[in-house]
Amino acid sequence: MWKNYFKIALRNLLKHKLHTGINLIGLSIALGVGILIFFFVQFELSFDSFHPESEKIYRIQSHELVDGEMIESFSSPMIVESTFREEFPQIEKITGYITAGVQAKLPDESKENQSFSLVHPDFLEMFGFELIQGDISQQLKDKYEIVITEATAEKYFGSENPIGKSISLKMGEDFQEYRVSGLLKDIPANSSIQFEILMPIANMDFFSDPEGMTSWYSVWGQNIAKLRNPEDVNVIHERMDAVMKSALGEDYAQGEFYFTFHPIAGMHFSESQGDGGLETTRKSLLWILSGIAFLVLLIACINFTTMAIGRATTRAKEVGVRKTMGANYSQLTFQFLTEAFLITLVSAIVGVILAELLLPTFNTLFEKQLDLNYGLAQIAILIGLVLLITALAGAYPAFYLSSMRPIRVLKGSLSIRFGKQNLRKGLVGFQFFISFLLIAATLIMVNQMNTIRNYDLGFDTDQVLVIDIPDVPSTSFVTSLKESFQEADTYQKALAARSEVASAGITVGTYGDQAFWEVAFPLEDGSQFNFYVNFIGGDYLDALGLEIVDGRALNPQIGADSSAFLINEAFAEAFNWEDPTQELLPNTRFAPHQIVGVVKDFHHASLYQPIEPILFAKTPEAVFSGISNLMIRSNTNPRVLVKASSSDFDAFKAALEQEWNRVFPGESFEFTFLDESVESQYRADERLGKMVFIASCIAILIASMGLLAMVALSIAGRTKEIGIRKVLGASGWSISWMFGKEYLLITLAGLLISLPLSIYLMQSWIEQFAVKAWPSWISFTLLGFGGIGFTLLIVYLQSFRATQVNPVKTLKDE
Repeated sequence: MWKNYFKIALRNLLKHKLHTGINLIGLSIALGVGILIFFFVQFELSFDSFHPESEKIYRIQSHELVDGEMIESFSSPMIVESTFREEFPQIEKITGYITAGVQAKLPDESKENQSFSLVHPDFLEMFGFELIQGDISQQLKDKYEIVITEATAEKYFGSENPIGKSISLKMGEDFQEYRVSGLLKDIPANSSIQFEILMPIANMDFFSDPEGMTSWYSVWGQNIAKLRNPEDVNVIHERMDAVMKSALGEDYAQGEFYFTFHPIAGMHFSESQGDGGLETTRKSLLWILSGIAFLVLLIACINFTTMAIGRATTRAKEVGVRKTMGANYSQLTFQFLTEAFLITLVSAIVGVILAELLLPTFNTLFEKQLDLNYGLAQIAILIGLVLLITALAGAYPAFYLSSMRPIRVLKGSLSIRFGKQNLRKGLVGFQFFISFLLIAATLIMVNQMNTIRNYDLGFDTDQVLVIDIPDVPSTSFVTSLKESFQEADTYQKALAARSEVASAGITVGTYGDQAFWEVAFPLEDGSQFNFYVNFIGGDYLDALGLEIVDGRALNPQIGADSSAFLINEAFAEAFNWEDPTQELLPNTRFAPHQIVGVVKDFHHASLYQPIEPILFAKTPEAVFSGISNLMIRSNTNPRVLVKASSSDFDAFKAALEQEWNRVFPGESFEFTFLDESVESQYRADERLGKMVFIASCIAILIASMGLLAMVALSIAGRTKEIGIRKVLGASGWSISWMFGKEYLLITLAGLLISLPLSIYLMQSWIEQFAVKAWPSWISFTLLGFGGIGFTLLIVYLQSFRATQVNPVKTLKDE
């Protein structure tokens, strides 16, 4: 019996090659996209689930009330580890996690930057990172012993056993030898915590003084705890006020500074600004991509359903004969479902091949390292997709055709015409609706991103290079910054003397949402004035083409204007200053200073953010004396911005590298382009826009194939009518219009519903930008005419060809 089901199903599919081919192509493309997206979503949702007892692991988030606003961050003070370990017996293990980077010597004696993570001994026992060599209970206890991954071991030692060997790292002013005591298997791709080297937290003395390591207001990396029982988190939160009151003493104010615990399961999907610098994914992106995959699959399923109903007249006779021969309802239903299952199964196989072919493009688009591994979860997804599509695509035709009454069918009284089938009209209309919805969303996203791309930021990015200056280690943050600036000044002056360089400036912040430092100082009314600060030197304004609208620039000479400030227009407007150069910052805590000039407003952050008050200074001492709050979320080392004087980039680069080797011998020369930093701020939305565009193209392709097949079926069922109309004098264009107007109405319905809905759905997406622009009504009008024209073109080409057939031939054919 089973064999017969498959044999008959295969025979029917091969008999109707056009319809089978259209279904196969549509489902294969849809499944290829669906497999890729659903595997990606499953991979993203699996992040950090490999840790044993992961439900007990929590990240510690800090909450600080600043000027009436609660600032939340997953970065927290180092003292949290020792205090919470002592105060909360509910904590089984706890570790700090601080990322840093220094220079390392490679086997060939060359130097390169090496990142590492500073952690407590509990780290490896808390997480599921696999230790290949070494005793886990003895790791991270000796200050000068480290644990490395396989990839790091290969980089430094090749195929040799790394245990007992040493890596030379520049800690402070000198290189220190660190002995390898443990070897870890490479970190899984679905781990939020990624590192190459683990180093004992005791090495923090190279980066901070004792005060910084014990201060509640000095933030270093993250703290992560493992609880004895997940339910204990409520007990910890209840006791938090008492613990903070004991720890802060006179500085304690209820509800103004405290910590909460958050499951590590949400680590990869954190949307907090203070996410500890981790690579995260917005969960909304996963639901959007899943929705896109489902819509594409739905369009392909609709094709299958509408064509099956369109062929109902032909298949009805088959049903009638089989029922009179004794076939029952369930047997016929299973027969049609078998056909749907066969074509879905073949499409799934082709879809897997397509997914493998599209994988490199997908990884490039989303900057991921997704690998299509076929484990239990992936196999379950494939089986689920096959069964779901079999049900969606085959259920209605199976139940509909199987329920036909054989007497009506065999008497020839069954009539299935397109014009009378509201279900088919609705399904085709729904295809148009989805297609136009995706196209309209693409139009809105493309228009917005073009607006962002072409928007005048208020400064130049063309031919501007950003060069990181080597860190000058010091336990004093201010000393390290000051000495690094002196190194940067030496390099900047060397570049400024070169003919290949138009201008060169020094800066701490370059461009981005977290580039400039966030600071605040108290006003007389007790409120906090929040603004951003950047430390600059050299020809910073010239390098970026920034304009002075009042006063003058800071003197680039060392020692000059050390207590002077530059501000932007937004800063001056915040205090309603008519002549800012005659004003002082309204707080007596600031050292004597002078505001020497006002810079024309520009966007230092991405266009998601409005322009905020900015202050520029040459030295941190002048600013730090008066501020009450400091938040550093990005780079703390100075960088040199260099603008080329000509289009000869090779000569420009050679000049930069030559001066670098003279000023910083032995240091690796690296640079980035400023315009790339600008573009990177919008990469997530650019990727989403491309994905929606690709989905809309696939939706149009599948829908157009379905429309082509539907028109062919409709015309095939009305050939005699066409012949009669021609004999009675109807023109080919009038007959084509007879078919076209039905589809035209469906197209218009899809447009009228999809366009307003796309605007509504995209409202929240576009509102995230400080600079926004909707497409003009002309763009939507052209989209509408394009959709109508595309539909009519397909219909008219098919119907006009049918009108060219000699009516004598169609009328005598029985």
